[in-house]
Amino acid sequence: MARGRIRLARSGDSHALAELRYRFRTETESATEIRSQFLRRCTSWMRKRFRSGSRPWRCWVLDDGKQLLGHVCVQLFEKMPNPVKDEPELHAYVTNFYVIPEIRSQGFGKRLLDKALSWCRAEGTDAIILWTSPGSRCLYRRCGLVEPADILELRHTARPPRSTR
Repeated sequence: MARGRIRLARSGDSHALAELRYRFRTETESATEIRSQFLRRCTSWMRKRFRSGSRPWRCWVLDDGKQLLGHVCVQLFEKMPNPVKDEPELHAYVTNFYVIPEIRSQGFGKRLLDKALSWCRAEGTDAIILWTSPGSRCLYRRCGLVEPADILELRHTARPPRSTR
């Protein structure tokens, strides 16, 4: 059984996190971007956002001392002020939740998700949103997430080209 500790990601983890992100996304779909190009772009993106104590992004990693085995990320975003209800004016978006296949079903995913959800509660978020995959729905439900009855979504089929920045 693998061992690992959960800690906040540091900007120095960015390349390993980009590698895991690539592995995560290509596990079920074929890549449309050259791997090396994606890794450069994603590493740069993560380095800027996952500095210690940075907001609005937080990322927790599962680290066994030799390599990263999983991660979960959260982005906080503000709600508009509401004069009718006394409610928190902050939401959280949970994303990029991944544990390598070799150690799944050992409780590591639940530990990562619990860490992220606890932080969201401590930050005073009103709602936590995420998109599920078929294999993750059961875990999300066990952790208290439910399908909303009041959210609509519009997806655009035509995608603009990726920025080269």
